[in-house]
Amino acid sequence: MSNPIAEMLHGMFKYYTFLFFLLVIVQNVEAQTDSIKTEKLPEVVITADGQIEMSNKTLLLPTQLEKKHSANGFNLLSLMQTPGLVVSARTRSITTYSGGDVVLCINGMEVMPEDVASLSAKNIRTIEYIKTPSGKYAGKAGLVNFVTVKMDYAGNVYLSANNGLAYKMGEYLAFADFNKKRYTFSLTATGDWHRDHSYREGNDMFVFSDKSVLKRNYRDDNPLEKNNGQAMRLRLTSIGNSYRLNTYVDFTRQATPDCNTIENISYTDPYGASKRMVSSSSQSIAPSAYVNYTLWMPKEQTFDITASASIGHNKYHSLYMETEQNPLSSKVTEDNYVLIGNARYSKTWENGFAITGTLSNDYKHYTDDYDGTAQGKQQLTSNVTLGLLQLSKYSEKYYYYVSAGLSNTAVSLNSVHNNYCMPVAFYGGNYALNSKHSLSLNGLFTHSLFEPSEKNSMVIPTSFFEATCGNPDIAPMKLLGNTLSYNGQAGKVLFSLSYDSSIYFDNIVHQYTADTNTIFDTRINGGTFCGNMFTLSCTYNLLNERLRLSATAIEECNRLKGSAYDMSYNSFRIKGGLVYLAGEWMFSFDYLSPYKSLDIRQPWLIQHRPTYEWVANWTHKALTIELLVRNPFSRYDKQHIMMNYGCYDRNSWNFNETNGRSINLTLAYRFSYGKKSECGEIEVNKNIDSAIMKMY
Repeated sequence: MSNPIAEMLHGMFKYYTFLFFLLVIVQNVEAQTDSIKTEKLPEVVITADGQIEMSNKTLLLPTQLEKKHSANGFNLLSLMQTPGLVVSARTRSITTYSGGDVVLCINGMEVMPEDVASLSAKNIRTIEYIKTPSGKYAGKAGLVNFVTVKMDYAGNVYLSANNGLAYKMGEYLAFADFNKKRYTFSLTATGDWHRDHSYREGNDMFVFSDKSVLKRNYRDDNPLEKNNGQAMRLRLTSIGNSYRLNTYVDFTRQATPDCNTIENISYTDPYGASKRMVSSSSQSIAPSAYVNYTLWMPKEQTFDITASASIGHNKYHSLYMETEQNPLSSKVTEDNYVLIGNARYSKTWENGFAITGTLSNDYKHYTDDYDGTAQGKQQLTSNVTLGLLQLSKYSEKYYYYVSAGLSNTAVSLNSVHNNYCMPVAFYGGNYALNSKHSLSLNGLFTHSLFEPSEKNSMVIPTSFFEATCGNPDIAPMKLLGNTLSYNGQAGKVLFSLSYDSSIYFDNIVHQYTADTNTIFDTRINGGTFCGNMFTLSCTYNLLNERLRLSATAIEECNRLKGSAYDMSYNSFRIKGGLVYLAGEWMFSFDYLSPYKSLDIRQPWLIQHRPTYEWVANWTHKALTIELLVRNPFSRYDKQHIMMNYGCYDRNSWNFNETNGRSINLTLAYRFSYGKKSECGEIEVNKNIDSAIMKMY
C-alpha cells in the first residue's frame, strides 16, 4: 500500500521543480510586514499597469472606469478580476480558490464583510493584496486592504436592499457615520429573512450487527424553513499620530421560528410505508464588546492589544413523529460566554529585520440543558493559550517571515479534563522578480480548534433506529499546509499559477457503527487526509478595457487513508467569466462546470451541477440598481451524494433552493459629504457560538 504522505511530498517536489524551470525562463522578462502600511508610490508607478508586484504584496490600482461601474469594494475588486482571488459581491465574500480565508481590512484596520459592502468605490485609492500575511494574521490564506482617500471631516449614509424574486429572501443594510479629525462615530443595522424549500430524497441501506438489513426510500414533501436575523453595532474610532483606538458594542439575534418537513418513506419489511414529520425552532441572542488599541512607539516599536467579550443565550426545540413509532422530542437551552485576548509587541530595525512576540488566549464556556427524549446537563470549557515568536526580513526585492511557538488547549467536559500541548509554526515569503512577476509561499503547521458539538458526551436519537453520539475522546486535528504561487503579466494577460497542499493528521470524520437495532453516527479522529490542488487563473482585457475575460482551471487530487477509510479521488473543473462595460451599464456572465469531489469531513463523494450567473448593473451617481439571475434552468441546485460507510450505504440527492434559481433585485443609495475623508467602517459579527447537538 502506498504512503499518502510520500505521495504528497513527491507531488510537491515535482511542482517545485517545475516552478524552478519557470523562474529560469522568466528571468528574461522585463523587468509583509506585521502592520499594514500605505506606501507612497513614485509618479512613474501611478501611470504603470493596474497590478504591480512588490516584495511584500501586490498593489492594485483601480481605474476611473472601474470605479464608475462599482457601487462598493466588493463590486470593484470583482470587476478588477485579480487572478487567484474569488470575489462575490452577492455573498459578500473574498476567498482563494482553495477556499482559504482572506482577511478584510480598510486602511489597515480589520473589518467585516458589511464594511466592504458599504465602502464607496469612488473613495478607494488603492487595494493591497498580501499573499503571505504575518503577525496576528499568520496562517490566513491572504489579506486584502482597501486604502481610501482621507478627509478633514466627512459623513456617509448608505442604504441597500436585496430581495429575491424566485427564491424568497431579503437582506438589508443601513449605515451612517461621521468623521471629524481623529474621531469616527458609526451606527450599523442589518436584517435578513429567508423562506427555504430545500428538500432531499434518496435510498439508503443499513446493516445491523446481527447482519439484518433495512432499506429505506424517502422523499421530502412540502418542506419549509423560515429564518431571520438582525444585528446592530455602535462604534467609536480614534486615530492619532502615535496610536489607534477601535472599540464597539453590538447585538446579534438569529431565529428559525418555523422549520417543518413531511417525509414519505418506504422501508423493507416489517415496517413498510411510513410518514415522518419533523418540526423545529430555534432562537439565539448574543451581545458583545470589542476593543483594539495600537501604539506606535519611537525606534520602530509597536504595541498592540485586543480584547473582546460576548455572552450568548440559545434555545432549540424539535419534535419528530413517524408512523407507528414513538415520538422523539428535544428541548435544549444553552448559556455561553467567550473571552478573547491578544497582545503583540514588535521591533523593526533599519535593515528591514523585525522581531515580534505574540501572546493570546481564547476562553469559551458552554452550559447545556437537554430535556425531552434525551435528558441531561453538560458543561464544556475550552481554553486555548498561544505564544509565538516571529522573525521577519523586508527588502525591495523580497520579504520572508518565520513564526513559531507553543499552543496549549485545555478542555473540560463535565468532570473530565484533557490537555493538548502542541508546537505550531507559520512561515511565508514573497520574491518580486520585477514589477510584473512574483513568487510567493504561504505555509503553516498548526492544529484545529474544537467545534463544541464534536467534544460532547450526549447521545441524541434522530429516528427510531438512528442516533448521533458526541465523542468525549476526540482530539484536535494537526494541519500541515503550503501554498506556492507564481503571479505574472504577459502583455494584457494577468495570470496566477498556484499549488495548494494540505495534510490533516488525526482528520475528524463521521464514523457509523451498529448494534442489533441502532445505527450510531460519531465523529472520530479517522486517519490522514492529503489534498493537492493545482490552479491556473488568467484574465484578459480588450476593447479599450471595456470587455474583460477570465478563465480558471482547477485540478484536485485528494487521498484519505486511515483505519476507518481508505479512498482517493481526482476532480477537474473550469470557471469562466465575461464582463462588458457600456455607459452606465455593466453586464456580466459567469460559468462553473459540473464536477465531482471528495468531501473530507463526512466523508462522501458529491456530484455538483454546473452554475450559471447573469448580472445587469446600472450605476448613476449615488444610485445603483442590479438584477441578478442565477441558475435559471432549475429551481433547485441538485447534488448527488454517494458513500458506503460499511453499515450504512448512502445514495441521496440534495435539492438546494438557496443555490438554485435566483432572481435578485438590489437597490443601493449613498449620500456622502465632507472634505475628502475615508469611509467609516462597519463590523457586524453575525456568528453566534453554540454547542447544541440537534436532534435532526
